[in-house]
Amino acid sequence: MSAIIFDFDGTIADTFETVVQIFYDLTGRHEKVSPKEIERLRSMTLLHAAEELHVRPWKMPFLLMRGRRRMSKQMTHVYAHRDVPAVIKKLHAEGHQLFIMSSNSTHNIKLFLKKHDLTAEFVEIYGSVGLLNKSKVLKKVIKRNNLDANDTWYIGDEIRDVVGAHHADVRVMAVDWGYNTADILKTYNPTKLLHIPIEIIAVLEES
Repeated sequence: MSAIIFDFDGTIADTFETVVQIFYDLTGRHEKVSPKEIERLRSMTLLHAAEELHVRPWKMPFLLMRGRRRMSKQMTHVYAHRDVPAVIKKLHAEGHQLFIMSSNSTHNIKLFLKKHDLTAEFVEIYGSVGLLNKSKVLKKVIKRNNLDANDTWYIGDEIRDVVGAHHADVRVMAVDWGYNTADILKTYNPTKLLHIPIEIIAVLEES
């Protein structure tokens, strides 16, 4: 059986609208970003998108920290992406070791998992990961849990997830139902590019 490390926001939880609203609240931005502009931003790296929104890089850790606290009050209203809970339960039942590694807080993630009856499915949760150091934490998760890197998958929805997995020498499934678009994810050469959650099971059966 494989070890599977999931990203959280955008991969398991559909937090996009919540994150957008928190962004407006924290930055005091009154002008709403149009759907067309949001789609354009989804085709960019995190830093490039922040630049387009006039958010200076040094402010990002501060916004992330405050954003986590605000999100904790809204986690009961955040839903899972369709079919993701069923896939997680099936993977657990088949004996795969499941983990979560996320920039969101462990507290927020646990609130979400409890709401969706997914607490027992995960071995460990690694929260509050820095925005740009996923490879370092991936290596730590593998080492701490004595995982075989050759039989470990990382699943995420952003460019930084794919890049982090490559730097950690871990196979990566990039999913296009989250923050970044399929077209831009494809250019970063994920091991697999997925369009629906059930494909996760198919990839594991093939590997």
